[in-house]
Amino acid sequence: MSPLESPSPRAVVALALAALFVAGGAALPAVASPAPVSACPPCDDGFVRAAADHGLDTAVAESEATVRVHRNGSATWTVRVVPANESALDRLAENETLGRAVAGDSFGVRYGDGIDHRLLAADVREGAFVVRYRTLDVVADGPFGTSLLTYFRDDPGAYVYTDLGADELTVVGPDGTIVARGFGDVEGRRLTATALPDVRDGPFVVFAPSGTPAPGLLGTLAVLEALAGVVARNLLAFVLVPDGVAVGGLVALRRVAGPARDRDPRRLGAAVAVGGAALAVGTLAAEGGVLLGVTGNLLVGVLVGAVLVGLGAAVAVPAARRALTAGRLLGVGVVLAGLVVALGGRALGGDFHTALALGGALLPAVAALGRADAGADADGTRTAVGLAVALFAALLALAPLTALGGTLFLLGPVLLTLAAGAFVLAAVPLYLLGGASVGTDPDASPPNRRTPA
Repeated sequence: MSPLESPSPRAVVALALAALFVAGGAALPAVASPAPVSACPPCDDGFVRAAADHGLDTAVAESEATVRVHRNGSATWTVRVVPANESALDRLAENETLGRAVAGDSFGVRYGDGIDHRLLAADVREGAFVVRYRTLDVVADGPFGTSLLTYFRDDPGAYVYTDLGADELTVVGPDGTIVARGFGDVEGRRLTATALPDVRDGPFVVFAPSGTPAPGLLGTLAVLEALAGVVARNLLAFVLVPDGVAVGGLVALRRVAGPARDRDPRRLGAAVAVGGAALAVGTLAAEGGVLLGVTGNLLVGVLVGAVLVGLGAAVAVPAARRALTAGRLLGVGVVLAGLVVALGGRALGGDFHTALALGGALLPAVAALGRADAGADADGTRTAVGLAVALFAALLALAPLTALGGTLFLLGPVLLTLAAGAFVLAAVPLYLLGGASVGTDPDASPPNRRTPA
């Protein structure tokens, strides 16, 4: 009988689930992106839009901002904006009411959700439009007398920072403090920056009492304390729950699935390889119109398809099968998972596609577990522990542990947990494939034995 005939029902189910891994990426709901804003809206586009709304056509020639942090949790801003159009500056100087209206409307989305601000003054001085305002509840108390300026952190549900807004931003801490953690150039209690650091959720600025022997250490401790609850929540949602689902499913699989040594390795391997090729070709056909802009769906489909083709061929071909060991299969899975973690965020275009690719990358490790449980060349329990550790480490590396999260933030862990469940179901035929790799071809001739004389 041809090895390509009558693939097992479990193999068909798994290949369909592998296709669902890819389809899940395409079916991810489109959600509204948070508004991109600068840290100082009155320093740039906020001022330009507000001025236009009041009949002033001008851009910003230069701007700077000074932020003075107070111990009561507030911060006072002094923004100096030089309009490119001098006539606009003249009108602001002549009309105090117009100046306050432009200043009040220049804050934009940044202060529309959760930040209490109060306009203090707006006037023209020394060739610039000067705006003074105060933001409330932007400073938190930290351990050992530290203070944390939390203003520069993103709120993914409402806004994310794109830049400072000002050409130069200066932050001045309370009297008797020094900057223990920050960005830009730091001197004493003063921080000066010309760019916002590329930090996923925005940086903290920490002030410690003057004379502190190890201010950097205090700054780190203050940030860790501030993030403890966030990290614990994200560790549970993005790592422990999906890891528990995947590992628990594999433990149940080991208890339920019987030995697979008696299965035909050629037929099962060929079915898996053909299914993997079909998945890769189908993804290429579906994404053919956008090949020049390689998509996450395309890369995930090709990756999972290539893994299935490789595993199926290795088990179907006797010469390759004899070279297989549980250790080698586990090693391939760990290496592929490491590559997905290292390159996936940039190459796959998103954390969700990276998670899908991670499931495909670990399929060789599932085959290693099936081979070890079939009593081949490794201990099944140790192999299972190795797979669990690799999965935990990969999820930990991908998890946005410090992300505050927005309205739809928890959609990510839900999809990740569902993907973990689908990974367990897709692992069934790969587990059986690993067990079948221990067996021999049904029609293999027994070795010739000499009859005793």
